[in-house]
Amino acid sequence: MKTNFENKNNEQIIHNDKETAATIAAVSTPAGISGIAVIRLSGDQAGFICDQLFQPMNKNFKKPSQMQAYTVGVGYWHAYQKKEIIDQIVLTFFKAPHSYTGEDVYEISCHGGQYIREAILQSLFEAGAEPAGPGEFSKRAFINGKLNLTEAEAVMDMISAESSRQNQVALQQLRGNLSKQIDKLRDQLYKVIAQIEMIIEFPENEDSPEKRQMIANRLSEINDVLQQAIASFTHGRIIREGFQVVIAGQPNVGKSSLLNCLLGEDRAIVTSEAGTTRDIVDAQLIIDGLSIHLTDTAGLRLTENIVEKEGINRAYQALEKADLIFYVFSPENPNTWQQDLEEIKTLLNQNKNITIIAGKRDLQEHQELSTFLDRHIDNLDILDFSAFDDQADLSIKKYILQTFEKFGKTESDAILITHLRHRNILEKTFSHIQEAEQAFENQIPLDIISGLLQASAENLAEITGDQVSEELIDTIFSEFCVGK
Repeated sequence: MKTNFENKNNEQIIHNDKETAATIAAVSTPAGISGIAVIRLSGDQAGFICDQLFQPMNKNFKKPSQMQAYTVGVGYWHAYQKKEIIDQIVLTFFKAPHSYTGEDVYEISCHGGQYIREAILQSLFEAGAEPAGPGEFSKRAFINGKLNLTEAEAVMDMISAESSRQNQVALQQLRGNLSKQIDKLRDQLYKVIAQIEMIIEFPENEDSPEKRQMIANRLSEINDVLQQAIASFTHGRIIREGFQVVIAGQPNVGKSSLLNCLLGEDRAIVTSEAGTTRDIVDAQLIIDGLSIHLTDTAGLRLTENIVEKEGINRAYQALEKADLIFYVFSPENPNTWQQDLEEIKTLLNQNKNITIIAGKRDLQEHQELSTFLDRHIDNLDILDFSAFDDQADLSIKKYILQTFEKFGKTESDAILITHLRHRNILEKTFSHIQEAEQAFENQIPLDIISGLLQASAENLAEITGDQVSEELIDTIFSEFCVGK
C-alpha cells in the first residue's frame, strides 16, 4: 500500500493513496472448524469484486454494489466466473468513511468449514483482491484517521486479553483515555513554549520573575505527571502480560504439588523420585480478574543427565522473567538447605522478588525446617504449605494477589502505561524536560529551552502516532494477526 506524508503544524500526517491502495481480503476468525467464519474485504473495489461472486437469494436483496450502507444481504457465494456455488452466506456492507478501516468494507459470514473459507478467499483473490498482511485492516484504520496508534495497539490487547483486568485496561485505551491524557500533556507543553516565545519576542513586556517562576512551576508539574506514568509501567505491564509466578527449589521438595494445588488439578507429575520434572510446566490461573502465569521448574541441582540439565537451564531462564519466585524448601532435605540459601542469595543479588515456601507442613520434621528458616532468612516472607491442607490454595492465591498490589496502584485519573514503547518515549520526554528545567535555572538562552520543550512535545506525539515514521507503523502492525 502506498502512503505519503505532509507536514502540518510540525506534525507528520500519513495519507492513504486511494488510487493505488489495493482492495484486501482475509479471514478474520480463527483457524479450525466453527459454526460460522467471517471473511473481511476492504477497499474501493470491494463492491465490484463482490458483484462478481455474490448472487442474492431473491429480489428482496440487492447486489453488493447497490446495497444500502450498514445493511445485510442473504444469498449464494460463487467461485470465480460462476463455476460453482460454494456456500449460502450473509453479506454485510459498511460504507466509507464510516467503517472500521475508513474504506468500503464487506464482511462475508459463511459456514466455518476449512474448505469453505479457503474457497471463498480464493475466489476473492481471483476476482481482484489481494491478501491482507498482518494487521493491515487496523493499519488502514490508523492511516484513514479511524484510530490513533494507542487505540490500534489496544485492539490487539483486547484480542489477546485473558482476564477481565487485561480487557478493562485495553478497553480504556481503545476508548481514548491514554491518548487524551497524552494530548493534555502536549497542550501543557505548547502553552509553556508559547509563554517562552512571548518572552523572547517581547522581553520588555513579558519577562518578569513572576512569569519565569510560573514557567518553572508548570515544567515541574509536567515532570511529576511523567514520573508517575513511568512508574506505572510495572503495574501496567503485569496487567497486560500477566503476573509471572515461578516455582523453584531443589528436586523433590514439592514444587509440582504446589502447582497442582493452585490449579486444582494434577497438571504436573508428582512422585517420590527426584528429578521427575525435567522441563518447565506452564499453566494459567485467573485470580480476581488478574491473569497469573504459573511455571513449575526442574529441580535446581548439579546433574550429568543431559535432559535434566537442559531442564535446569530452562528453569533459570524462567527465573529471569519472574515477577514472583516461590522458593520451596522441604523438611526431608536438610542437607540441601545451605545450598538453597546460596541460591536465594544469588537471586536476591539479581533483585528478584522471592517468597519462601516451607513445604510438607504435615511432616514431623517441619518444625526443624521452620527453626532453620527463622534463623537464616531475613526480610523475606515465609509461607507454610501442605498439599493436604484444603485451604492452602486459597491462602496462597490471596498472597499472590496481595503481592501484585504491592507493585502500586494507579489512580483512576492517572496515566497507566502497559507498553514498553510508551514507557521508553515517556522516559525520553522526561529527560528532555529535566534538561529544560536545568537550563532555565541556569539562565541558558530561552530559544534553546524552547527547542528542548518542542522536542519533548514531538516525543509525546510518537505515542499516539501524530508524529511517527512509516517504519515504526509497519513494525507495530506486523505484530497483529492477519484479518484484524
